[in-house]
Amino acid sequence: MCNLYSGQDPALYAREKRSMRLSGFVTSICLERLFWRILDEAAAGEGISTPRFIAKLYEEMQARDQAISSFASLLRVTCAIYLNRNPGRPLASYVAEAADPVAAMA
Repeated sequence: MCNLYSGQDPALYAREKRSMRLSGFVTSICLERLFWRILDEAAAGEGISTPRFIAKLYEEMQARDQAISSFASLLRVTCAIYLNRNPGRPLASYVAEAADPVAAMA
């Protein structure tokens, strides 16, 4: 069992920081590369950019008057929900893209 989890490519959990504007304020969000790939696809599926997707999620949470103690955690859970609702693409394809970000951009 350990090799399944401990033998993963370090590129998958390499952290990426992206800057964006949320409610008029510029902020940075740091997530593991794998989660950014999933968010990129979820945003593309909505026909918007990833920063706009994240800003819209933030705005909707504020409109519901829901406190967000950890926005990065909310984004990770958003990725899990997205994967659960879109089972047609295997997780392995995201893993391959996250492990080789140059190939994913091609």
